[in-house]
Amino acid sequence: MASLRILQVCALDTTAETMLQPLLLALRDAGHDVGIACADTGASDKLAAQGFAMHDIPIERKIDWTSNWKTVRSIVHILKTGRYDAVHVHTPVAAALGRVAAKRAGTKHIVYTAHGFYFHEKMGRVTYQLTYSVEKWLARFATDYLLLQSGEDYELANRKRFKATKRLMHLGNGIDLTRFYPQARQGNEAFTFLFIGRIVEEKGVLELLNAFENVVSQDPDVRLIIAGEMMESERDQTTKHRFLERLREIPNIEYRGFVEDVPRLLQQVDAFVLPSHREGVPRSIIEAMATAKPVIATNIRGCREEVIDGTTGYLVEVHDETQLAARMTDLVKHPQQASEMGRAGFERAMKHFNEADVIKRQLDLFSTM
Repeated sequence: MASLRILQVCALDTTAETMLQPLLLALRDAGHDVGIACADTGASDKLAAQGFAMHDIPIERKIDWTSNWKTVRSIVHILKTGRYDAVHVHTPVAAALGRVAAKRAGTKHIVYTAHGFYFHEKMGRVTYQLTYSVEKWLARFATDYLLLQSGEDYELANRKRFKATKRLMHLGNGIDLTRFYPQARQGNEAFTFLFIGRIVEEKGVLELLNAFENVVSQDPDVRLIIAGEMMESERDQTTKHRFLERLREIPNIEYRGFVEDVPRLLQQVDAFVLPSHREGVPRSIIEAMATAKPVIATNIRGCREEVIDGTTGYLVEVHDETQLAARMTDLVKHPQQASEMGRAGFERAMKHFNEADVIKRQLDLFSTM
């Protein structure tokens, strides 16, 4: 297998550290020379210590033509001076800018992992059509290989001919199953729910608080733990203020902020909740399933590819606080059923969501270049 110089492009170094690191290490260990282009928010030094060439570039997580064009020029410079053979792009805006830059730089291999197409069924028609058209155009003219974590995205891309089928891959998603596994429940005996995610509107965190307020009014012992960052780089800087207000109003909620030891956190809870408005194929759900926790999630792309409604947990409609509260109450009132759902989720995670399989598919692809 020929050794390649591969530039990974994403918006933030924290994305590379938390989401991409297993792939980065596998590519490095396979003999490839890996660089990372992203904004330095504090994690770059740790990645550099692992042998990755870090390139600090500003990437706005929104359309800003002046800033976006500067980013494109910076990536072109990195690709040319670094003599990279391939570029592998992630996250919506960074992926678009990275592919435009790679075409301008004449990079030989352009790979895009869609962790979830930006367009989705809950969008307005005009916004959906615009983002759909941009994704399709970039796939056709600025992408050599399109890797899709979501099976629904893969089927759409194949049906709508984003690329020839041989240039598409249903990549899937997975976790390190040696880190996440069922263990005896630790801590408080009261039934406890867990949410892990960014504190932004699209994660459904405000609906979760409203639903939990209903649940705790019926059962004053039930608890909710929330883990997730309120980052200054987020476009949504409004939700966190309302979130903090609601925390003061609703009892039995513990906000932990960013939690590094997620496996240990999952040992302290009975069920996992993710009422997002849009997702790719969320790892947090897989982590909960692998630790045998029942999951309540929204009936959207990605989540419904993981959660089997009525078997491994429940699917609820986006924004439906009443349905969410009812399903949370169902788990509290029927702990044996919740346990059975958790066991079914564990079996599903073992069968379908092994990170090693996902990494192997990507290594095999790069070995053909």
